[in-house]
Amino acid sequence: MADRGMGGPTVKKLATLVAVLLGCLLLTPAASAQPRETAIADFGGCLASQREGDLLLMIDESGSLQQSDPDAARVSAANYLLEQLQSFGDSAGVALDVAVAGFSADFTVHAPWTRLDGTTLSALQSEVGEFRSRTAGLDTDYWTALDGARSTLSEHASGGPASCQAIAWFSDGKLDFTARDGEKPYAPGVSLSTDESVQQVVAAARESICRPAGVADQLRSSGIATFAVGLASGTAEAADFDLMRSIATGEPAAGQACGARTVPTPGDFYLAQNIDDLLFAFDAFSSPGQAPLETEAGVCALEVCEAGQHRFVLDDSIGAVTVLGFADADGLVPTLVSPSGTELPMPFTTTAVTSGIGDVSVDHRWLSDRSVSFTMNKPDDSDDWQGMWALVFVDEDGSDPAARSKSNIHISGNLFPAWLGQDVTAIHSGEVTSAVQLGIVDSDRVEIDPSDLLGSAYLSVSLTDSAQVDHQLASGIPKSAIAAPVELDFTTVAPGEATLRLVLEVTTADATNSWGGTIAPGTDLAPQYVDVPITVAPPIGYPTLPNRIDLGTIEGAGTFPGEISIGGPGCVWVDPAGSVRIDAAPDGVGDIALTTGGAGTADSCLTVDEGASAALPLELTVPEAGNGALNGSVRLMMSPAGEPDRAMPVDVPFTAELLKPLDSGRFWSVFLLVFLLGVALPCALLYLRKWQTARIPAEMLRAQRFAVTVSGHGLLRDGRPFVLHDNDLTEIVRGLDKPARRLSVDGAELEARTGGFPVGSGYVLVRAPGLLGASDATPATDRRSGDARLPLAVHNHWVLLHDPEGPADQAQLLLLVGGGASQERIKRLVDDAGRRAAGAIAELRRRSDNSDNGTSSPSGTPVPAQQAAAFDPFGMPNSSAEPTFGAPPPFGGNTAFGDAPDRNPGSAAPAPGQPFDPFRPPGS
Repeated sequence: MADRGMGGPTVKKLATLVAVLLGCLLLTPAASAQPRETAIADFGGCLASQREGDLLLMIDESGSLQQSDPDAARVSAANYLLEQLQSFGDSAGVALDVAVAGFSADFTVHAPWTRLDGTTLSALQSEVGEFRSRTAGLDTDYWTALDGARSTLSEHASGGPASCQAIAWFSDGKLDFTARDGEKPYAPGVSLSTDESVQQVVAAARESICRPAGVADQLRSSGIATFAVGLASGTAEAADFDLMRSIATGEPAAGQACGARTVPTPGDFYLAQNIDDLLFAFDAFSSPGQAPLETEAGVCALEVCEAGQHRFVLDDSIGAVTVLGFADADGLVPTLVSPSGTELPMPFTTTAVTSGIGDVSVDHRWLSDRSVSFTMNKPDDSDDWQGMWALVFVDEDGSDPAARSKSNIHISGNLFPAWLGQDVTAIHSGEVTSAVQLGIVDSDRVEIDPSDLLGSAYLSVSLTDSAQVDHQLASGIPKSAIAAPVELDFTTVAPGEATLRLVLEVTTADATNSWGGTIAPGTDLAPQYVDVPITVAPPIGYPTLPNRIDLGTIEGAGTFPGEISIGGPGCVWVDPAGSVRIDAAPDGVGDIALTTGGAGTADSCLTVDEGASAALPLELTVPEAGNGALNGSVRLMMSPAGEPDRAMPVDVPFTAELLKPLDSGRFWSVFLLVFLLGVALPCALLYLRKWQTARIPAEMLRAQRFAVTVSGHGLLRDGRPFVLHDNDLTEIVRGLDKPARRLSVDGAELEARTGGFPVGSGYVLVRAPGLLGASDATPATDRRSGDARLPLAVHNHWVLLHDPEGPADQAQLLLLVGGGASQERIKRLVDDAGRRAAGAIAELRRRSDNSDNGTSSPSGTPVPAQQAAAFDPFGMPNSSAEPTFGAPPPFGGNTAFGDAPDRNPGSAAPAPGQPFDPFRPPGS
């Protein structure tokens, strides 16, 4: 670690710096800490207010990813996002539920809703890791993805209309389909069989998504933010993502708009071209409501210099800092420089490293060959924290003087603006509300004294009313006046459901030298938003209306009754000039109508006395059945009793979920046909279907067989710990140009079997003359033949072959590796085989001994009852040593993945333990 002053000597300036990379321009706007009206700010403001929310991570599974993202950069970036979100939730006091879904021709939830915290992060990341091999999808079907996302989020919403919900959506291509037989629900009667008809389906999908009240508007009117990331790599071009950008942001693309609801901003879009772009794209929304400080600079040749510094100033009000840095040249060394001038180089490494400067601990790791992330946490009672810090990329040999660098700096003060005493403050339209108490709270929502902040702080208040009109109520209240009561003017604010936005802008204290002179001004932190849902009551003397009308679930077509509850005193009627607005509705439902029973004019209004209540009847007419969200509003007029000249309009939102009913005629016809034909034909059909699908998938497979010695410390190869050489696993298995029933693999035969039952999956036997076998699957060995048993998808599995008459420590390891498997994946495969080899060989030799005693036979003779009981006739899929979604956790430690996230952790009960598996490694 070197010790130089930040203003030390610099080398002679070399070449003129080149322009910033196009990808950087696309991902990062100019450095600024000024307020920006973005969807991520809105989502963060909601989370800061509600302190809980939902994020659906939705990842493309189409086959084009094999070319556009062969190294699965999307997986690395998405897992980085999960890490940062978990850190954000812990520090900001926000409970975030996460689900993971994939889409191509279909939409599938792979990891159900799970509370993101330190105990669940690794399992969620493991599920995301499975997307490395999920690259065989036929389509890039935006419609199916978005409709599935809306339904998934709607079912999980726990906070009603105030729920904070968002989608993080990744795709590598445009809306597209593979030509084949079949139809899509939004293009009935149009087959996908020709290229021409595929384009018709593309047009139908786009129309259904982007029409007014279509799928995009259903998401927006349901309060779901969309953060979209497009990977323009391989054959994809930037223009291919025009539709994705328009869906997310509401901005017209290529002259075409998508959806009618564009205020507030419905989402954000990021275009990426490589792993580093993806990291910065996901990082942009990794701390909702706490936008990073985005900076760009050059690099320093040979040593730290002034021109290449990414500076930030900290004071004791800041608790932690996380920085994502990137340089567009290889071999540069990111260097952290402390206020004292001490330098901490962070050279490239494949593992996470913990080091420090003085009392400040620094954890850093490289996320790619050019991107590094590090985190600093404020120590207790330390003089090393406060002052000016800098990140510098140093070109140690001076070979890339024109290189550029950029950074996202997340400074976590975890200070939030607050409306103190909100629960006891009544807000009426048409009045000036006095004695409103504002303040600042920490992540535990404990009030702090604004005067304790070392830098400056300003608090502003605005409101968006039920008519979607914005009102600035207070602006730039300095920290010295934040604690004083303020007046807020609601004289022009419409009554009804509204959002009060509090904005806190903090600047850290200036960095000073030992005699008090200013070295650098404080850093302007990203504004902290808090969006508080409130009800603005009508003026005194007017009737009260509900914030929202929830019509529930509507099944089928027809006319459905409802009502609006009215509280007195006053008079209510329907505005005849424009009573109903439909914001979102499913395809094909026709002209939906919402009507009221009477009360159509001021003369026929519904009058309610003081202290009384009444119901205004409603009727919802749905001409045709459909699936999707119905959102809109009805405009009512209200006035004090007998004073229609003082009438004011109020827009009351309504919502419903429309469902198509089960086709009962078709259901009973099919039921009777099956009943009449009995069980024979269905069973035969099940057998036939299972036989047709019992094949090894047509995906690239590399395989090799190794002679190994099994020791107490793992596998040995030629007397040394097992490692793979550069010339290993280079042979591609022949015969997988189409799904196969038999394969020859390095002296072993792989044979697909249907199994003896009509349900469940088929499996594969691995035969090697004179040898018994075990695999990493469950069951590991076929109970009849003694051969190793694998699932049909044999890729990325291992098989251990052993001669029970030979030495107990000798075996042969057969590795079956998918074409796209990374070195890390292969290493995990080998390590797993090493951990489980001793137990597998012991079981194979025990099986052989039983065979000699006549109690078991590799060739199919009877087996003892306890072994027969272990046979699974339904072909259950391979188990894993990793935590599995939908299964109890090991040892009953935590809530099972797949259960509803525990919103009251204290009530959790231990889960049952897992069944004994003799081949599971210790501790798994």
